[in-house]
Amino acid sequence: MIASLQGIVIYRGKGFVIVENTGVGYQVFIPDVATPHEGSKVLLYTHEAVREDARELFGFFSVEALELFWNLLSVSGVGARSGQKIVYAATPREVRDAIQKENLAFFTSVQGIGKKTAQKIILELKGVLTDGTQGPTLDQDAVEALVSLGYARRQVEEILAMVDGDQTEDRVRRALQLLGGAR
Repeated sequence: MIASLQGIVIYRGKGFVIVENTGVGYQVFIPDVATPHEGSKVLLYTHEAVREDARELFGFFSVEALELFWNLLSVSGVGARSGQKIVYAATPREVRDAIQKENLAFFTSVQGIGKKTAQKIILELKGVLTDGTQGPTLDQDAVEALVSLGYARRQVEEILAMVDGDQTEDRVRRALQLLGGAR
């Protein structure tokens, strides 16, 4: 998994840039409003979306923005492209505030986000997102493993907060036992 990428922007396309790092060019999707200029040095935090027919990198300029993006992906009906549009529509703090204040107008103003999706985002994430002062950090490898098995991110995070274990495998195994009983 490519978690971050540092290099020089060698090409700026519509909705993406190509970042060269040690002779290899990586296509990273970034909305046009935020794409850096050719020749600029960048550090991007990335989400790698792997599907049957494609591997795509979605870039963000801060870890906070990337984590907000991951939270948005946990909402059914929010894909990588629409989640990224929401993150870039304002600062991460403003997006969290829009969720907490149930600001439907903010979300529906983002291209591709309808009223139902906006309501779902608010319903599922209100109270989940904080100002960054969260409790204990969850094992992100365990979270991703369980989400890839089809469990909802929110449910996985709640279960993992209750699970102890020295290694990721132990936490995943224990969480699966608890999730199995929750179905």
